[in-house]
Amino acid sequence: MALAYLAVSWLLVQIVETLFPVFGLSNALIKLVVIVLTIGFPLVLIISWLYELTPEGLKKDKDVDRSRSIAHHTGKKLDRAIIVVLVLSLGYFAFDKFVLDPARDVELVEQATEQARNDALVESYGANSIAVLPFVNMSSDEEQEYFSDGISEELLNLLSKVQNLRVISRSSSFTFKGKDIDIRTIAAQLNVAHILEGSVRRAGTKVRITAQLIEARTDTHLWSETYDRELNDIFAIQDEISAAIVAELRESLGLENEAIPKANATANSEAYEAYLRGVYLLAHRTETSVAGAVREFGNSVRLDPDYASAHAQLAMATLIQTFNGDRDKLDAIALAELHVERAMILDPTIAETYAASGLLAFHQGKIMGLEYYGKALGDFEQAIRINPNYSDVYHWIGLILEIYGEPRFRERFAVLQKALELNPLSIPALSAYIVELLDRHRFSEADVALEKLASIKPSKYLELKGFRLSVEGGRWAYQILGVLDGMQLVPLTVNYQSFMALLFVRIELEDESLAMSSPPNFNTLLWSGQPRNLLELTENTLTNNPKSENARHQLGFALAATGNYTRAQPMWEDYWQKYGGNFDGYDTLALVAIRRAAGDEAGAKDLLVTLQERMAIYAEAGISDAGAVAMNKGLAAFFDDDQERGLKLISKAVEEGHFILLNLVFLQSLYDHPDFTPILAKQEARQKRERDRFLTIVCNDNPYEDVWQPEMGTCEQFAAEGGN
Repeated sequence: MALAYLAVSWLLVQIVETLFPVFGLSNALIKLVVIVLTIGFPLVLIISWLYELTPEGLKKDKDVDRSRSIAHHTGKKLDRAIIVVLVLSLGYFAFDKFVLDPARDVELVEQATEQARNDALVESYGANSIAVLPFVNMSSDEEQEYFSDGISEELLNLLSKVQNLRVISRSSSFTFKGKDIDIRTIAAQLNVAHILEGSVRRAGTKVRITAQLIEARTDTHLWSETYDRELNDIFAIQDEISAAIVAELRESLGLENEAIPKANATANSEAYEAYLRGVYLLAHRTETSVAGAVREFGNSVRLDPDYASAHAQLAMATLIQTFNGDRDKLDAIALAELHVERAMILDPTIAETYAASGLLAFHQGKIMGLEYYGKALGDFEQAIRINPNYSDVYHWIGLILEIYGEPRFRERFAVLQKALELNPLSIPALSAYIVELLDRHRFSEADVALEKLASIKPSKYLELKGFRLSVEGGRWAYQILGVLDGMQLVPLTVNYQSFMALLFVRIELEDESLAMSSPPNFNTLLWSGQPRNLLELTENTLTNNPKSENARHQLGFALAATGNYTRAQPMWEDYWQKYGGNFDGYDTLALVAIRRAAGDEAGAKDLLVTLQERMAIYAEAGISDAGAVAMNKGLAAFFDDDQERGLKLISKAVEEGHFILLNLVFLQSLYDHPDFTPILAKQEARQKRERDRFLTIVCNDNPYEDVWQPEMGTCEQFAAEGGN
């Protein structure tokens, strides 16, 4: 009886442990079953000792006639019962071992993995990181979308100004707008530990804003609140929400309430709505949307001339129009100057004012001198001090550091990484980061970043994929094909047409180059080796734009390229004083020739030393490709009386796919050197190979027929030359 009881009890316990959790029953009930069975064991032993089971029922053992006892039959039944229970136990053991155990192991692995993922999330992101998702527009009017987006962005901007809190930029967090993606996935893609989401419902002059703060790793709500207000209280609501969020995070992040900045308010609600519409449009960064943003910010400052943020945003939107050639630079600078000055007077404490001032100085530097870049850096750094999460400013700093040279150049890569950390889905930031990786020949890392870009901006991915193939091994045709692949998704901008013209020159498709750049521009004529035509073009450009520093630079270069050193010298010396830190090898060698022609050998030597030092900075920063490092080092060595070393470096650069310009008078001694002939032959062989590679694709069932076609006669000539 004892053995039978123990066997049945063990089996019952195993079944209870398996089934109770399935039905949601607590562990306390399992413990209760074990306790009852334990208490029952001695009772069963006592009863089985004192009583015997007879056909008439239980009787005391002393009252049973031994001759009529059936104890031996009962014992046999118990033996069979024990055997059955043991068989069932063995069956259960096998089921538990080979079926339930693997399932439990998988669950344990999943739990451990999830815990590790959660731990990694905190370790990687840090608890002091947050993304503000676009608040859902719950208004009946779909056109109020700008308002709900604007509220989200204003909250994001407020939180961005909190020290020690990393806030993901708008262009990344707003990527998830309207997408059914869970919080943990969003947090993983944006590298944040917290998410702020909510909704906005507007009816007339009333607004209801609901906000909730979520801890991403556990997907739990830390805080939520609903605000019903009049529209004239909108800035107070923003301040209240941001204060509540920081208060919730204060203990874990070490943040203080007084660190929370206040919203940049305007008393004019119509001006604020125009401002929000401008922000909404500017974020899309298309030609039409940026023009719309300029219009809306203009409306905002007309409605409230004292609205500092609107003045700053209007200045930046106007300058951004020039990036893709959508607006004349001088006109944009003149208008931006007025609004930057006004914003600085109205409120010099906000980051937008310094961002606008820095962007203005950056554009002024392109036209009026290198000293403006120093001012731009100072303004941008002040904007970062006010708003340490201003990702656009980090990106703009990176653009300046590419130009500004020693010693700030070393910081460029780190700055771009910071911009990408704050804005991980930013197309400009990610594209610039990929180019930096390719400049350093870090191809495997670039491939990972390219795959990320593919899901965000396929057209840009295709373009940079082609560039990646071009950089590795000088496969120039793939860069053109990559741009054409992108064209099938997004039409070319004016700037890209000029870029395509250069690419066609490189593989000697002059008709295609002219079609992309008609009439030819400065770079197209330079690359195609037409200095006489270049001189005529630059003379006309400066006549039409007498105040343009860029036009003076181009004319000075054209004069040096055609050997007119006397006329070129004052222009070029002046340009060196303003932009010497941005001189490449050809610029420097033009001035070397000018100084030598004027008898200034010491000055020429100084220039060659400066060029070598600049290339050393590139090499120290890990850059092997940008600025054609080997080419510039080779040119400097050749013209510094180390011709053997110079020719080896130039040959190496050409082998790696760098393109050397021809027909420049100040390089004539290089062209005339007998050892330059095989170098030129390598370049010409690459040109033919890449032209043939390109035409083989586009002259046979052209896959780009809808967006681009070869010029008349190109494919016929290719076929006549034996092309496929």
